[in-house]
Amino acid sequence: MITREQLAVVASTAVFLAGLALVAVGAVTGEHPRVADIGVGVTLGCLPFVILARVRRQHHITRETAESIRREGYRLGLEHASRGLLTPPPVTDDGEGAPTAHVATVHHLYAVPRRSAAAQMERKQQAR
Repeated sequence: MITREQLAVVASTAVFLAGLALVAVGAVTGEHPRVADIGVGVTLGCLPFVILARVRRQHHITRETAESIRREGYRLGLEHASRGLLTPPPVTDDGEGAPTAHVATVHHLYAVPRRSAAAQMERKQQAR
C-alpha cells in the first residue's frame, strides 16, 4: 500500500529532477535560454518540498521498529525490577521543616514578586 508520505517523496523528487533536466537541456542546447531559467525556478521552488519529504520519511517509524522498541523497553523494565532498581528510596528524617519524600516541591511563579508577611505588616502599620 502506498502511503501519502511515499507519494509526496516521489512527486517532489520527480518535479525536482524535471527541473534539473530543464536546466541541463537549456544549458546544453543554448538555443532556448528561457528553458534553463524555468528549470532553475522549478528546481529551487521544489527544493524545500524535497527536503521536507525526505526528513519526514527519515523520521517515519515502521510497525516492526515500534514493536522492537516496545519489547526492548519491557525487557529493560523486567531487568530493572529483577535487580531491585524499581524499589522506592528509603525514608529518612531530615529534621523539622524539611519536605517529606511524599510531597512534591512546587515553585510558584508570579508576574509580580510577592512580598513577605513581615513586609506586608510593616506597610499596613505605615499606612495608619
